[in-house]
Amino acid sequence: MEGKYGETMNYDSSWAGPLHKRSCTDCFWLIIFVIFLSGWSSIAYYALKNGNIEKLIHPSDSEGRKCGIDSQVKDKPYLIFFDLTKCARISPEYRTCPTTQVCVKECPQKNFLYDDIKNIGINQLKSQLICKTDVKLDKVTRLQEIKILVNHEKCARWYLESTSIFRRCFPKKVWNEFVNATITQPQLKNAKEVVVAVASIEDVLQKVYQDINVTKYTVLGIAITSGFVSLFYIVILRWLATPCVWMTILAICGLLGYAIYETSIIYLRNRYVEWLVLLILCAIFLSLIVLVTLFLRKRIYLACQLIKESSKAVTCILSSLFFPIIPWILHLLVLTYGITIFLFLLTIWKPNYRVEMMDDDQCLCEPSLNYYTNSVCDPDEFNSKCRQLSGEPCTLSACNLISKDRPWFIKYFHAVNVVGLYWLFFFVSAFGEMVLAATFATWYWTFKKRDIPYFTITVGFWRTIRYHLGTLAFGALILTICRIIRLLLEMILKKANNKFADAIRCCCRCFFYLLENFLKFINNNAYIMCAVHGKGFCHSARDAFNLLMRNVVRVVIINKITSWLLLLGKLLISGLTVAATWWYYANNGKADVNFWAVPATMTAIASFLIATVFFKVHAAAIDTLFLCFLEDCERNDGSKERPYYMSKRLKKLLYK
Repeated sequence: MEGKYGETMNYDSSWAGPLHKRSCTDCFWLIIFVIFLSGWSSIAYYALKNGNIEKLIHPSDSEGRKCGIDSQVKDKPYLIFFDLTKCARISPEYRTCPTTQVCVKECPQKNFLYDDIKNIGINQLKSQLICKTDVKLDKVTRLQEIKILVNHEKCARWYLESTSIFRRCFPKKVWNEFVNATITQPQLKNAKEVVVAVASIEDVLQKVYQDINVTKYTVLGIAITSGFVSLFYIVILRWLATPCVWMTILAICGLLGYAIYETSIIYLRNRYVEWLVLLILCAIFLSLIVLVTLFLRKRIYLACQLIKESSKAVTCILSSLFFPIIPWILHLLVLTYGITIFLFLLTIWKPNYRVEMMDDDQCLCEPSLNYYTNSVCDPDEFNSKCRQLSGEPCTLSACNLISKDRPWFIKYFHAVNVVGLYWLFFFVSAFGEMVLAATFATWYWTFKKRDIPYFTITVGFWRTIRYHLGTLAFGALILTICRIIRLLLEMILKKANNKFADAIRCCCRCFFYLLENFLKFINNNAYIMCAVHGKGFCHSARDAFNLLMRNVVRVVIINKITSWLLLLGKLLISGLTVAATWWYYANNGKADVNFWAVPATMTAIASFLIATVFFKVHAAAIDTLFLCFLEDCERNDGSKERPYYMSKRLKKLLYK
C-alpha cells in the first residue's frame, strides 16, 4: 500500500516504511569536510611542532629571556613591569608592553619610590633598586650614576608591594606616599589609576575565589538536586501535563512577584541602582508572562497535549535523556582542540632585537658587528663584544626586544582554525539533533508502540553515522558561513569608529542574528525529515519548509507555545534553586560568605545548564513528533486502509 508520497506503508510491521528506505546522503560535502579536517590537522601538527606553550606560561623580560627557564634568569621566575601604566595604553604598533620588563626572584614585598628617597646611603639605595639583568650595580659608586640609570629606565623608578598573577607581579594595594607623590609627579598620575583599579579588582577576585571554594560542595549538591527535579518534571508531564504547566506559570509569576517585593524593599532601604534595575526587569518579565498567558490561554491546553505525548516518548526511551552527554563531551573536546591550536599558533614568533645606544654610556662595539642605533642585533653578541671606554660592560646601551615577528601565513592559519572550530562545533550539534530526531521518529512511525526496539537510541546513532554525516556537514557549513560573515562584518565596521558605522553594525548584528536563528530552525527540521525519509539536506529542508508553511498556523500557535512553556519550566527550576541558595546564604546567618550572589550565580548557571540538557531532549521530541504529526495528517485519513499513527490525544490537535 502506498501513502500520499508514494512510500510503501506496512502497517503489520513494527517498523514504518519511510524509516527503512535510505542511502548515503550528501557524500560530496562529507568528502569536502574530511579534506578540510585533514588540512586543519596539518595546521595543528605544525602548531604543536613549532609552537611552545611555555612562552605563554613563563613570562619573558625585555631581552626575550624566559623567566625561570633561560640560564641567565634561571633563579628569577617572576616578571615585574617598571611602568605598568604603559601596558594599559598599548597602541597597535606595539607587539609587547612598551616598558622595561625584568625577571626577579620574587615579587616586591615593600613599596619603593625613587623620587621620595631622602638621606639614604648609596649602598642601602642599591639594595632597594630593581634593575635590568645586564646592569652591574656593584660597579656603581655615585648617586649621579643611579639617577642616570633610573631616568633611562635601566632601573625601576617605583614599585609597590605586589603579588604574583600568572607569574606577573601586580600591586596589592595603593601606598599613601605613592598616592601623594602622584599629585606632584605628572608622569605618575596614570599609575595611580591603574594601581587602584588592579588592587580593587584583585581584592574582589580574592573574595570571589574564597566564596567559590567555601560553597562549591553546597552548590554542587543543589545543582545535582536540580537535575533530579528536571527529570521528575519531565516524567510527571506524561500524566499531568496540563496541571504542571499551569502550576509552572503560577509559580513563575509567584517567584517574580516575590522578587519584586524583596528588591523594592532593598532598594528603598539602600537606594542602590542595581536593585532598581533588577526590580524593573522582574516587573517587565512578570507583565510579559501574564499578558502572553491571558492571550494564549485557550491554546495552552492544546500545547499541553503535545507536551504530554512527547513526555510519553521520552519516558519510553529513557536512554535519550542521557544521550546529550555525548555531544556535550564532544563540544568540550572540540573547544579544547581549537583553543590549543590557537595558543600554540600564538607562540610561533621570532624575536626582533634592536640596538639602543646612549651617548651618556660611551658604549663601543666591535666594527665587524656594525651595530648602531636601531640596527638588528643579537643579545649575546652585544653583551660579550660591546664595552664602555673603560672596558666595563655597557650599562645604558643595550640590545632590546622590540617586537615579536610572526610568519606571514600564521594569520591564515588562525582563520582556518576559527572556521574549523565553528564547523566542527556545529557538526557535533547537528549530530546530536539528528540522533534524537531518528530516535523519536522511530517511536512515532512504529505502529504498535510496544514493538519499539530496546536500543532505539543506538539504532538512531548508527543510522546517522552510517548514512547522514554528509548532510550534517552541509548543514553545519551553512551555519558556519553565516557566523563567519557576521564576524567579518563586525571586525570591519569596528575599525570605522563613527556613529554611522555603529548604526550599521547594530543593524547587521540584528539581521545576522535573525538569519542564523532562521537557518537553525530550517536545519533542525531538515534533520528530522532526513531522519524519517533518508533524503539529502536540500530535499529534506524543502519538504520540511513546505510542510510547515502548509500548517503555519499550527506551527506558530502550538509548536512555539510548547517551546515557551518548556522555557518557563527551565526558568522555574533555576529560579527555585537560586531562591533556595539565596535563602540559605543570605537569611540563614552564614558569615563565611562575602557575597551571597556568588553561590547564587553559580547555582543559577549550573541548574539552568542541567535543566537545558534534559529539556533539550524533550524539545527535540516535541519538534520531531510535531513534524511527524503534520506529515501523518497529510499522508493518512484515519481509515482502515490508511490509519493514523498518532495517538488519541494528538488527534485533538488535528481537529482544533
